[in-house]
Amino acid sequence: MTNPVRAERPLPPVNPLGLATALMVALAGGAVWALAALWRQDVLAYLAMPLGFVIGRILATNGPRNAAFAAVCAAAFSAAASAYALWMIASGRVAMLLGMRLTDIFGAIGIDLAYAVAWARLSGLDLVFLGAAAIIAAVAALWQRHGATAPDQSIGPANS
Repeated sequence: MTNPVRAERPLPPVNPLGLATALMVALAGGAVWALAALWRQDVLAYLAMPLGFVIGRILATNGPRNAAFAAVCAAAFSAAASAYALWMIASGRVAMLLGMRLTDIFGAIGIDLAYAVAWARLSGLDLVFLGAAAIIAAVAALWQRHGATAPDQSIGPANS
């Protein structure tokens, strides 16, 4: 006795939940990176690389079906995570220097001051780490499992 074949709906070209998940992981990872950097009193730009890999893998498995679009999204989300972390680090430094609470600085610090403080603390090696993170994210998003087949949806013994 065979099971009837279920008609499957085609998968959408873009998975909005996968994109949202990758973006939220990028921002949460940027926040954790900023906390570690503020605690260590350093930029810790090398933390962008494993974060980029995680973002890329999330988009490879749950992101857009188009691998090139997933790679572009991964690089953009990695850059967004880096920018967010650097903004948080700059805001934290300004708050420490002025003796103010971090929440007060968020409303008072402008993009131009945050950019200047972040840029002043970055070295050439830090910029290499940030660029490498975007590349790692894109490559990780392109890295698909070759030869993978869809799992068998049948219930019961296989037909021979």
